[in-house]
Amino acid sequence: MKKNSQITAIGKYAMNLIETYFDENKPHRVFLVRGKHSFISSGAEYILSDLFRRHACFVSEFSDFQENPILEEVNNGCNFFEKSKSDIIIACGGGSVLDMAKLIRFKAAYDGDLVDSVFEKKKELTPLIALPTTAGTGCEATPFAVCYKNSIKYSVAHNDMLPDYAVIFPQFTYNNSSYLTACTGFDALSQSIEAYWNVNATAESDEYAKRAISVLWDNLPKVVNSPSNEIRDLMSVAAYWSGCAIAITKTTAPHAFSYAFTTHCGYPHGHAVALSFPFFMALNLLEKQDFAFQPRINIDEYYKKTAWLQSQLGFSDEINIQSEMQSYLNNIGLCNNGYGDNDLTIMLNQVNIQRLVNNPVIVTKDIIERLKNVLGTIN
Repeated sequence: MKKNSQITAIGKYAMNLIETYFDENKPHRVFLVRGKHSFISSGAEYILSDLFRRHACFVSEFSDFQENPILEEVNNGCNFFEKSKSDIIIACGGGSVLDMAKLIRFKAAYDGDLVDSVFEKKKELTPLIALPTTAGTGCEATPFAVCYKNSIKYSVAHNDMLPDYAVIFPQFTYNNSSYLTACTGFDALSQSIEAYWNVNATAESDEYAKRAISVLWDNLPKVVNSPSNEIRDLMSVAAYWSGCAIAITKTTAPHAFSYAFTTHCGYPHGHAVALSFPFFMALNLLEKQDFAFQPRINIDEYYKKTAWLQSQLGFSDEINIQSEMQSYLNNIGLCNNGYGDNDLTIMLNQVNIQRLVNNPVIVTKDIIERLKNVLGTIN
């Protein structure tokens, strides 16, 4: 399957795409960006090592970075990559691994500071194959990547950030823990919902989002609490659709507030998004409210979409949206575990404005104060 400039393979025969690439292009030097543990636990090490052996490839491996990569680590990875003189980059792991590979590939081809978003191309891109080992982030389908500088999250967006090949091989997710499955699965679900209510939504993004929501909402609790390989297969495909949707729209308020919870409290990304999600689910879905919508929102069309969303998610009525969403999250183990000694006000003030403006309801200081009260009460 080809989407825009990306070639994608999904399912139990997806690895054939990599085999075909190696047969046709015969790369000699491979730069492998991988997870420290997931590369082995997923079974990817066995499959890829055999591939590299059969094609007589010299492999340079890079895994020396945090779960949420910082700019210095990206620079280190880029220096290592350039010294390796590799013909191809393969990224195998979760969202942070895929983001790291995308950033290394991009930085090697462009002059400029990643966090300043001003770039000038200096040479051609090295081919990049993305091989996710989680069903969630959708990074294999998006033209942006995340890194941190001085504990502040930056999203680097550029068309050349999109991997050339996305290989979704669900078998690599079969051994994931229930908590990792919940975090990554909810990241996919939240992305698809945020894409659907987004000010940047299009007919194409809506189609991807609805496909993803229809699969993820019912199957996420099942794959967390009673996992099966069949459900994991469905989750992998739906996570890719979620990535396709968010690649068009970008994220909204729940993601905008999530990054500080990751930086200051150590919540994994999907769990961090879940903390404010019930609040914004209620805020964005309530029809009778005193808050203002973004000017680009067509109110009549928007209410048609929220009606579909409420029906699809099975909410009993508007009054209970927030509590029912919280119950859903509690059921998959994404509870609010508190914030330690960190100042909630400081974290909420570190909201990512780039993502906040995509929210359908304008997020005012009053709304942020209400969110603070809700989170403080839970805490």
